[in-house]
Amino acid sequence: MALYRSDAFVLHTYKLGESDQIVVFFTQDYGKVRAVARRSRSARRQTAGYYQPLMLLHAILFGRPSQALHRVNSVDIVEPFRALRDNFDIMQCGLYMTELIDVTTRDREPAPELFALLHLGLEELTQTSSTDTLLRLFEVQLLRLIGYAPQVFGCTRCAQDTRSDETTFSPSLGGLLCRACAAEQRHTLTLQTETVAYLREAILSEADTAPLLPQAPSIRQEIEHVLHQHLTARLGRELKSYAFLHL
Repeated sequence: MALYRSDAFVLHTYKLGESDQIVVFFTQDYGKVRAVARRSRSARRQTAGYYQPLMLLHAILFGRPSQALHRVNSVDIVEPFRALRDNFDIMQCGLYMTELIDVTTRDREPAPELFALLHLGLEELTQTSSTDTLLRLFEVQLLRLIGYAPQVFGCTRCAQDTRSDETTFSPSLGGLLCRACAAEQRHTLTLQTETVAYLREAILSEADTAPLLPQAPSIRQEIEHVLHQHLTARLGRELKSYAFLHL
């Protein structure tokens, strides 16, 4: 049996029997790892409350490398992010980030850049006055890291350069279309030039240098809509946590 030590976030849990649970960790060093957490019999060492999303833990797991399910040896809280739980709105944003990480990662595939993105995103949530700006940048940076950034620097179908007035976007194809290709494609979106400019800037930005969203509410809504459509097409599913962002 090998021991695995790493900082980790909890993505979600499943009940196992009367008192145990399966915890899905997103670890800094090993990627997504599933482990059985047994209920502690020691009154001084009750850790069930540790297995919640939006807390940074240091986890020690053990098991064989070939096992799909490990066991939890111990966990300690590194950063509780209490501010996220004290505010319903930013808590929902944090859960949305967590679900995005969950659905875009595979078991036992290290993804340290995604771990750093989630850690930074949760830290910024406790400090930002613009959750919309943070969420849009998180979505774009995640898409870039997993290789699915929107193609907004040319036609995604024929690879030709697009003119400034060619702003037709295809969620199914994943990017802009030139006028000729747009005429042959159904279910497209016509974007404002400000939306295209924002997407280009966000894709070229680092995770900690977010471009500000345009002031016009219609443009902000369009940016959110096109990224949501793009994400849904890439993932093949609707995220449960997305609906809670607009309660």
